[in-house]
Amino acid sequence: MVTLTIDGRTVTVPEGATVLDAARWLGLRIPTLCHVQGLEPAASCFVCAVRVEGRRTLQPSCALQVEPGMVVHTDTEEVRAIRRLALELLLSDHAGDCAAPCATACPAGLQIPEFLAHLAGGDARSALDSIWRHLALPGALGRICPRLCEQECRRREHDDGLAIGPLHRFATDRALSEPEPVLPPQAPQSGRWVAIVGAGPAGLSAAFYLLQAGHRVTLFDAKPLPGGMLRYGIPAFRLPKDALDAEIEVIRALGASFRMNAEWGSDFTLAELRSNYDAVFIATGAQHAQALRCEGEEFALSGVEFLEAVAGGSAPDLGREVLVLGGGNTAIDCARTAVRLGARSVRVLYRRTEREMPCLLSEAEQARAEGVQFEFLTAPVRLESLGRHHLILSCRRMTLGPPDSSGRPRPVPLDGSEFSIPASTVIAAIGQTVDRTVAEHSGLRVTTWGIAADPGTLATNLPGVFAGGDCMLGADLAVRAVAAGRVAAHSIGQYLRGEPLIPEPSLATVLLHPIDDDERAAIFRNIERAPRVPLPEIPMERRLSTFDEVETGLQPEQVPREAARCLSCGCGKSHSCGVRALATEYEADPNRFAGARRRWATDESHPEIIYEPGKCILCEACVRIAADAGEPLGLAPIGRGFETAVGVPFSRPLSEALLTSARRCAQACPTAALRLR
Repeated sequence: MVTLTIDGRTVTVPEGATVLDAARWLGLRIPTLCHVQGLEPAASCFVCAVRVEGRRTLQPSCALQVEPGMVVHTDTEEVRAIRRLALELLLSDHAGDCAAPCATACPAGLQIPEFLAHLAGGDARSALDSIWRHLALPGALGRICPRLCEQECRRREHDDGLAIGPLHRFATDRALSEPEPVLPPQAPQSGRWVAIVGAGPAGLSAAFYLLQAGHRVTLFDAKPLPGGMLRYGIPAFRLPKDALDAEIEVIRALGASFRMNAEWGSDFTLAELRSNYDAVFIATGAQHAQALRCEGEEFALSGVEFLEAVAGGSAPDLGREVLVLGGGNTAIDCARTAVRLGARSVRVLYRRTEREMPCLLSEAEQARAEGVQFEFLTAPVRLESLGRHHLILSCRRMTLGPPDSSGRPRPVPLDGSEFSIPASTVIAAIGQTVDRTVAEHSGLRVTTWGIAADPGTLATNLPGVFAGGDCMLGADLAVRAVAAGRVAAHSIGQYLRGEPLIPEPSLATVLLHPIDDDERAAIFRNIERAPRVPLPEIPMERRLSTFDEVETGLQPEQVPREAARCLSCGCGKSHSCGVRALATEYEADPNRFAGARRRWATDESHPEIIYEPGKCILCEACVRIAADAGEPLGLAPIGRGFETAVGVPFSRPLSEALLTSARRCAQACPTAALRLR
């Protein structure tokens, strides 16, 4: 027997045992990738490295035999750094996706291939269940989200990206139109009660997930009806209010109570909420319109207030000539609303070029189709009022200079370029800010953008008080506000259980970027071209005269066909991949050693398994298993140097190499290089 010390603990093990064996005897975890219990160690991955006192270099514990008096350290900063380095080297040569690019791009982390698979099979309810695990209000977001996911869809490199937004809109609309109410499952009541200030996208999302966790929720909002900017800042032709109400009704059916027309600072205080509730989430949004910051700005109509008035049924008389200042979605919404209210001429003025406009390109195209005109490189200087519906806007031409803090080219005035435009109404839609006054008076720390909160947990400086969405970061996308609501629910749940606040882990992720056209052709070799299903729209005459929804949604017969276009990108073993799990644990940077890598390839010749050599880390677990199983042909490392790969000798098919051990090889593979079908 041999006695040694590991991490300050003494252990006695049989001669011939390894340091890894001894550590496991003590219940200490040393990570491994290439180790297969019962087989000769390979010592190839080096993630099991440990420090042995008196030795010059770190040693792989899986192959290091114990010696009397040995003193071993398994979790020092030095050890962690070398493990991180080993993982980063493995990731640098990884030819594959850890997750679908679309899912990685979604701020809410929606598992897109999963819900699309349900829709392709005709199961809208299961699709909605999948969506709800990560995304609240998917029907609303399917209509108004900028669809960052679609911009990263790999099919765009082949034909057209998938209609992801319209597809999760369909799943929601279809499920919520059923006679029986559709609700997600709920945990038993916790006896805890959470106050949410703000019934917009962030607040509604937090309520949705807190209620599922068994907590009681009351939402406070200054408006008459819940929805926030989804109701009062987005016109009905983009988001019909009955569709929004159907999703809010789900939250109400889960048990949410609403206190509307209740304004923070006037009708209640944060101190009162902290006294009466177990936790508080601040989600008040960014609804304070920025002023024009030019002479006569008081004669301009606020874009936010204009849209709210229209949503409330009190549309103002705009006259015939309307100018909208701004380049974001609010500006485009104002312009398209003005068209529907009967304005003869509607022009959008923006101080940069069309390329820099922050609005959705599709929304700008819709506005153009409806007759809205655009003038770029134009900035307001002065606004004069000569009477009702008689305004003169003085402007100046701009040119683009070096990038500003936003990363966009800075607009620079051109000397002597001033000119005037007559208008009946000028609408200022140049942005929104957070009113921080009440928050500061309530004892909350604030930043330039809004309420200060931890970006991972959304905890503020006041215990039990959390903040997220636009009120923390400034005006942003609704999908990010919805994602923040889910983060808040996660953190609040931890707080109510008395647990440390730990953010949900962000998994290390490698994305496959084709090296060249040859690799791109290999990826799409067996993929038939199939155009994206066009989205139906109402006739133009109806668009210009009503607030009916423009995009009517996919038809039931279109949905399976469009969903089936999904390539199911990502990894078949992403949730069990040893490399990804350890890379996340050790905070490895997948891009640290960017450079040459192996090419993507796939071998589907075996009836039980699929082999992707670009994901192989040369641990040789499969080689050893095949040899142990007595495979006549088996597997072997083939090639030399950088080109080395595990393959079948004599270029024979994989089905001949693994006659009996294929399943065992796939189960032992620490990546998805070998996986079961």
